Amino acid sequence: MSDHIPFEIQSEIMKRFPVKSLVQFRSVSKQWKSFIDCPEFIKNYHINHPNPKHHLLVRFNLGSVQTYTSIIDDNTFPQQKFPLFAPEPLNLLRNTTILGSVDGLVCFYGEYKDKELKNHLVVLWNPSVRKCVGIPIPNVFDYRNTRIGFGVCRDTNDPKLVKINVVETPHISWDVQVFTLSSHVWKTVYTGAPFASCNLMWAHVFIDGIVYWGSRGPRGSFIISFDLKSDKFVEVCVPERFVRNYSFWLAKVNESLGLLEFYIEGGVSVCGVWTRKDGVNNSFTKTYTVKVEGKSVFYRVLGFRNNGEVLLQLDDDDDSEGSQIEVYEPSSGRINSFGISGEYLTFSAWSYMETLLLLDQSNTIIH
Repeated sequence: MSDHIPFEIQSEIMKRFPVKSLVQFRSVSKQWKSFIDCPEFIKNYHINHPNPKHHLLVRFNLGSVQTYTSIIDDNTFPQQKFPLFAPEPLNLLRNTTILGSVDGLVCFYGEYKDKELKNHLVVLWNPSVRKCVGIPIPNVFDYRNTRIGFGVCRDTNDPKLVKINVVETPHISWDVQVFTLSSHVWKTVYTGAPFASCNLMWAHVFIDGIVYWGSRGPRGSFIISFDLKSDKFVEVCVPERFVRNYSFWLAKVNESLGLLEFYIEGGVSVCGVWTRKDGVNNSFTKTYTVKVEGKSVFYRVLGFRNNGEVLLQLDDDDDSEGSQIEVYEPSSGRINSFGISGEYLTFSAWSYMETLLLLDQSNTIIH
């Protein structure tokens, strides 16, 4: 920009640039770099940006190699595809899983390959700015009895982790801690008897400052939520038909909390999609059913596009050892492929938008 334009005007113009341009513009001058790297600008960028660009991050195995592809999720979909290189700390881990994607950050969780390193590790990665932070998870006594939740505090835009350790002896109790990225501190927020007599599912969903887990207990299924602002647990009821039905997943559907119900109808596996709307006591309503002729969709729903279309992992017709991602249009029931195939049932897909979060962080593991 011209030196004759006051910096106050330049800064207002920069607020409207896409993330890729802002990352490049950091090298223009010290003043621009200082402005773009400012924590306040980073925090507010995706809130104030009128049209944040959305992507789909697809992970799958190809020739036993874990592969990452990003696809711009707009009206050009799926034409704009490009490969991504996973963050370096993932090379230290095995059995990595993606816990979720919030405000442009993708959250991985895994255990160190080196057995002498007892801590498990969370890696927060922003693919848009190629920055990541590794966060050791202390005191994971039993991988099977630890649940990790991930979200971003709405008031501060600060990434947070929730760790629930289920201690089974002598009596079942919970030890709940919250990690805040800005302070690098774990804080104990709850210790004692479980919030409810239940077994938390591994997968969780984060919506509007709240982490949700599916839960199963002696009286059936329900949902437990944790508010990142108040550090409080609340029980969320599910429709009566779900209370004794354990074949469901939580999902984020069009920015709402959703339930995916898997069952057999007419000899074919189908998926019912339920969403919770405001009002009517926040009850769930079934919105549509996913059904693909000649294909099983049982636990094959990977997620949803920004426009609500369903991402499915389906078997290749000519290769029983392979799978591919296809897109299901709820209104028409049509299936469209976008040309990505991989090893059988190795796909995961997450939606993320472009943000500047972590731009001011070093690519490091916190100690």
